[in-house]
Amino acid sequence: MESAMTWWLAQSRTTKILLIGAVSVLTIGCCLIFSAYNYVNAIWNEGLAQERQLTSQYLDNQNVLSAYISSFYEQIGLARAQSDVLDEILLDAVKGRYDEGGFAVDSPMFAAIVEAYPEAGVAELMENWGRIQGTISAGREGYRAVQSKLLDQLRAYDTWRQTGLIRRSIVRMLGFPSENLEARVGEMVFSGEMARMKMYQIVLTSEAIEAYETGVMDPLEVPSD
Repeated sequence: MESAMTWWLAQSRTTKILLIGAVSVLTIGCCLIFSAYNYVNAIWNEGLAQERQLTSQYLDNQNVLSAYISSFYEQIGLARAQSDVLDEILLDAVKGRYDEGGFAVDSPMFAAIVEAYPEAGVAELMENWGRIQGTISAGREGYRAVQSKLLDQLRAYDTWRQTGLIRRSIVRMLGFPSENLEARVGEMVFSGEMARMKMYQIVLTSEAIEAYETGVMDPLEVPSD
């Protein structure tokens, strides 16, 4: 009888130990799964926040550029609908093409504007040239700043995607760049990797692109119609 009781107690202790062990393993497993979920979820939320920031910044850059062009026409009292040639001159100005000539009345930029829109009248342009200089200069610096901001955000996003032995694998598994990253240009919408590549195509003059492609840069010339 005593032997049977001893055996039963031993079995009871063993069962209790096994149950405690099973509960401990289950608890640890649940904690690990919960921690892993939180880690992956945090990566997703961080990536989504960066993609929304990039999407918003890309649209804001276009808004800044559009506002700069509109303000130019307002300064000289012209209707918004103007020639493509004059628009191109303004874009070249904000991109720094006329840095060498400056804003003097006899500068290549002044001559290009007069040639592109002679109806405005040289006298009227000369009268308003001081205000126009400020508009162009401020627009150029403002747009240069937002383009630099976009590039810095892209750098931070790509660094985030590619660092961390474990995290970068999870980032790829989650599909970043995701469809939440969008680059809207008019009615066209690029998403994912195509959007990331499009955002890196910052606004540059054709001469700047050609100079980097060829390694040669010719002296700047005033654009013609």
